[in-house]
Amino acid sequence: MEELNSYLKWLSTFEFHGIKPGLYRIQKLLKKLNNPQNRYLTVHIAGTNGKGSTSAMLESIAHTLSLKVGLYTSPHLFKLNERFRINKQPISDEKLLDGLKVLKETLGSLPATYFELTTALAFFIFAEEKVDIAIIECGMGGRLDATNLIKPEVSIITSIGFDHMKYLGDTIEKIAFEKACIIKRERPVVVGRMKEQAKQVILDRAKRLNSPAYLWNRDFKTIPCGSCWTYLGKNKVEGIFLNLKGYYQGYNLGSALKATEILSDKGILPWNEEKIKEALQYVIWPLRYQKQKFFGKDFLFDCAHNEEGALALRENLLAEGDRNYKLLILGATNEDGTKPFHRLFEILEDLFDEVFICEFPSPRRVVTISEWQERLSNKDKVSFFENPKLALEKALVSPFLGIVISGSIYFVAECFKILEGMQDV
Repeated sequence: MEELNSYLKWLSTFEFHGIKPGLYRIQKLLKKLNNPQNRYLTVHIAGTNGKGSTSAMLESIAHTLSLKVGLYTSPHLFKLNERFRINKQPISDEKLLDGLKVLKETLGSLPATYFELTTALAFFIFAEEKVDIAIIECGMGGRLDATNLIKPEVSIITSIGFDHMKYLGDTIEKIAFEKACIIKRERPVVVGRMKEQAKQVILDRAKRLNSPAYLWNRDFKTIPCGSCWTYLGKNKVEGIFLNLKGYYQGYNLGSALKATEILSDKGILPWNEEKIKEALQYVIWPLRYQKQKFFGKDFLFDCAHNEEGALALRENLLAEGDRNYKLLILGATNEDGTKPFHRLFEILEDLFDEVFICEFPSPRRVVTISEWQERLSNKDKVSFFENPKLALEKALVSPFLGIVISGSIYFVAECFKILEGMQDV
């Protein structure tokens, strides 16, 4: 669609305006759109890691329980349409074009960032589609995030770790405060597994706002039982087969089911154990501990883009005890210049015989080869590549049968796209 491409090109010009936290720009834009975010129920999800997976679980549950559900997440892996899902499907090119036309006309000369524009577009599309409920994932932080103009039925804070420290602060407490600001007065909040000092900041805000707080391990939890999970909350649900792999998904599962209980108590959706289990069996969230074969080799894709994510990937690999994965291909972004990107390598490198580190195309600032070389103290097993295609070509002719691709979401998606392209030739 030539017309759609011209509008996507217009939107992409805002990608390089950088990150500019604040709500005043999007408030003006949403007012011109007649505040579409107020025309349906919402769930708001923040967290350093786990918010995408938790969002996907809740989306699947709401859809299986016969609600018309919208899901807004970021970034997208391959196409912008992925950010705006209706009933588990990305919106069509036609609906995206219709929304972009309205967005461009409404914006006029107002200033805006790329994320503010996509957030306004999501709110508008969900209103046009007349969704019953929209699950809204925070972009970064919470307090000044463009999504923080909704009054959700329930908020979820999945985890607190170090990321985006230039904008969110350099301590766990400061980061927790930013994310706790998605809590709205007298609206419940689900608090995932996190350090005590982060939890306390969130509880303090919830108390000030008279908002009920539901805590991991106090009010709800999940227990692994072989290949299944048991949920213990207001209800007990046994034999949950979760389609998303990784031990940490148990924490996200607990948060999603606690939020489902809250929505059920409010009469927004029914509590139907069999339907909920069915929904979780078919939930999909791509490139998160995803295993796939290409050219006879076992690839594992995981978007472990910060320390917390790298530690989770490490624990998963050790817990599985699969010594087949001996090559790591890694790429990272460092948008604000504060990310300790070398820690991704340090946390994972002893599990692998070789590590390929790449630069790659991205709208975000990519960590360069020279920056990696400067920060890594031990480069004995490392090879550097100017682009992921070169690294993948070498990996495919290497003796390694198991290959892990990790780091930035943009990097992992780019590698997946390249491998699919090679396969199609």
